[in-house]
Amino acid sequence: MKDVHRKSPSFSLVLRGSGGLFLLIVLLYFILSGCGGRPRATGIESDEIDTSRDPLQTSISSQDPILIRTKSGEFVLTPAAEYRIAGLVVGKEHYSHGWNGKISPVDLALAWGKLAERDARKYVSYNVSNRWVSFKLKEGSPFDVAYVNSHASNNHIIPSTRNIRYAIEMIKEKQKVVLEGFLVNVSGTYDGKKVWWNTSSSRIDSGDGSCELLYVTKARIGYKVYE
Repeated sequence: MKDVHRKSPSFSLVLRGSGGLFLLIVLLYFILSGCGGRPRATGIESDEIDTSRDPLQTSISSQDPILIRTKSGEFVLTPAAEYRIAGLVVGKEHYSHGWNGKISPVDLALAWGKLAERDARKYVSYNVSNRWVSFKLKEGSPFDVAYVNSHASNNHIIPSTRNIRYAIEMIKEKQKVVLEGFLVNVSGTYDGKKVWWNTSSSRIDSGDGSCELLYVTKARIGYKVYE
């Protein structure tokens, strides 16, 4: 999927005098503020984020579907498992084009275990693009392909709240994060066409369909928690 940034609506405005200049500044402030938002922390956790462990996936017996409506489509998210991942951000990409971008605006590539340790990036490089994450092992790497495949993942993020979306959007590479929520399968209609998108439920798969589709209900960035 090609990433296309939406252009702001065009407008013309003629203002004269100091009062007009003040009005223009205020108008620009609200226009720019509307392009994004700052998240509000809902809690603080004082312990260090532990990225040494594998993600925790728990089966669920039943969970009500989650409905998302947009101007051009309606989507049903069916939870497949409860999920918690603590990892180091090794890649990030924003998406706005297509129906996928309407519900999942950000992909986060996360690494854990030895891949999250300080010196690991000397031996592994990552690239996130077009909903895929790829990696390259450098000469002398202590890691093999199997280890990277089982200790790094690309996560298609579906924020459950606007506050969580703002928090996810401000995440930077090399930060440690904790994401909690549900792995979900998506079905729906967009512009009159049926669409679907399924999550991976394994940490050792690769290729098409191996990414986690994560509906995030709680995010921790550093010491701050967002819900």
